[in-house]
Amino acid sequence: MEIVYIILLVVLVVWVVDTVQSGNKFRDSSRMITVGMTVDEVTSIMGAPSFQKNHENGSFEFVYEKSEWKGYFRGGTAVRRMEIVFSSEGIVISVGRNANCDKSGW
Repeated sequence: MEIVYIILLVVLVVWVVDTVQSGNKFRDSSRMITVGMTVDEVTSIMGAPSFQKNHENGSFEFVYEKSEWKGYFRGGTAVRRMEIVFSSEGIVISVGRNANCDKSGW
């Protein structure tokens, strides 16, 4: 029976470490995005967007979202959200990040 508890503890520790690293990766990557970058530069840092919005003037927007369960006593689910607006030429003209982007993974 002790082996079951040890296995459960190891799984829990691995899950917590993975959650912290994932949140910190999003935070650190989102801080690297600046006005003037190209689509390729952004996707090499952030990966594929969660979804894309196309605007009538030819500009477009990448939206990145990451949800993390923080636990009941830490506010439930935290959503990190970043919106990057590109000109019609594919150059970043605006970067928006919600407050959760700056919080640590834990």
